[in-house]
Amino acid sequence: MIAAVRVRGDVDVRQKVSRTLQDLNLEKRNSCVVFEDNDSVRGMLKVSKDYIAFGEISEETLEKLSERKGKEIESGDVIRLSPPTGGFKGTKRQVGQGGSLGKRENMDELIQKMV
Repeated sequence: MIAAVRVRGDVDVRQKVSRTLQDLNLEKRNSCVVFEDNDSVRGMLKVSKDYIAFGEISEETLEKLSERKGKEIESGDVIRLSPPTGGFKGTKRQVGQGGSLGKRENMDELIQKMV
């Protein structure tokens, strides 16, 4: 499963990215959506990588998100989370540059801070 978390807001977002974020159900900051891994989802995540953090999550993290939601999570469900403890590292830079945006190897760690 892949989880995506909206990091940045709506200001100065290009229309293509805005529509992609709406298609992903990521309309508000600090909202999380879990998806099944497929090519169409990967393409949408790539288009919106400058506004979200995403990566694969473990079953343990999926269970914690289910507890937070109060029911079993299906692909495309939106879970509202609180801001991460300690804040985001940087909301204008990619993970490789020391920021919080884009594909993450440790997505479980970010979600644990937000639950």
